[in-house]
Amino acid sequence: MSTENIFKPQQQRSQDTQRKLMAALHLCLKDKFFEHISIKELADHAGVSVGTFYRRFKDKESLLPLLYQDFGNELNLWVTELESRKFTSLRQALICISQETQQFLVSKKCVFRTLHLNSRLRSEILVADKVVDRKQVYRRLATIFVNANQGPANLYGQELSEALQLALLKADTAVYIMVNTLLDKVLYPELTPAIACELDAEAFSGELSTVLLAYLQVKTVAIPS
Repeated sequence: MSTENIFKPQQQRSQDTQRKLMAALHLCLKDKFFEHISIKELADHAGVSVGTFYRRFKDKESLLPLLYQDFGNELNLWVTELESRKFTSLRQALICISQETQQFLVSKKCVFRTLHLNSRLRSEILVADKVVDRKQVYRRLATIFVNANQGPANLYGQELSEALQLALLKADTAVYIMVNTLLDKVLYPELTPAIACELDAEAFSGELSTVLLAYLQVKTVAIPS
């Protein structure tokens, strides 16, 4: 749960109600999609009345910015845990993180699907989190690949060499490919474009690491000035 919530109400009773409702939403999202969860169901799980819900929120969709914040914290913790691991090679890092990404997506499938769909309809959700910078989180994943490929390097707070810039550019692209393709495979396995590959998400994550390894090991020409 978020410890720094820009939507945090001032009164303690309202804070408790919000916390209970968000806990109820996370519980329901373990085995249900957001659109299948009713306000009454949320209120019942939270131990409050439907009227209490409406005194705090306009509608169910008003919970989405809070859900986005909570997910940001979980994403940050997940990447922090990956950063603590010692990878001896780029291949090992790619295999591990590809598998971990697939498992993380599966474990949060209903949350991911909810945010993935609704953020495209309600762009204000994406600016709700003032605590976790998603771009920096993904850059941290890219940095793991760079470090695993050529040894630890200080990629922050300094002028990067052209070689490091190129390495980061390719690692950023690898993260983008990894997250997006696995997202489709986990969330929409029976839809296009996921149906283009017959492998399930778990098997696909293994093939993906092989593809990305070949991509990251190919030398890239210098960035044009």
